Amino acid sequence: MKKEHLDNLYENIFKNEKSVLSLTIPIALMYKYIFTQNTQTLQTNYDLTHSELDVLASLSFNDAIMSPTDLYEATIFSSGGMTKILKKLEHKKLISRIHSKEDKRSMLVKLEPKGEEVLKDCFANILQRDKQIFSVLDEKEKKSLEQILKKLVYSLSDK
Repeated sequence: MKKEHLDNLYENIFKNEKSVLSLTIPIALMYKYIFTQNTQTLQTNYDLTHSELDVLASLSFNDAIMSPTDLYEATIFSSGGMTKILKKLEHKKLISRIHSKEDKRSMLVKLEPKGEEVLKDCFANILQRDKQIFSVLDEKEKKSLEQILKKLVYSLSDK
């Protein structure tokens, strides 16, 4: 969105409005920009989707081995969608399926070293751009924003 349109938004919509729109619209605009940039980076540099990255990150943040059910609970898509994503990641050799030690009938999902390497490189790439986005904030503003966003995200997990 052009600066002149943003100016109009803030001047004409929000000036008489003590509404939550003055919070949600900027968040939506930030999300749209970041999501679009990340989509391009993921597709161009890593041949990944956001959902595939979400699975790799969930595995990495949770000891690299999870059941499909746990992965489903740690991400945002349906169990049917999970199966499709796991097949794609397995085909790319970023994950593997292994038998559970507790129940030989069930399969666990394991993050492979190649998957961990791709994830680290991808996050480094995205982090570099994200640092540029937030460089307009000083450290105190960043910390405040982090605390506010954390509070809001945790409130959503209760719903």
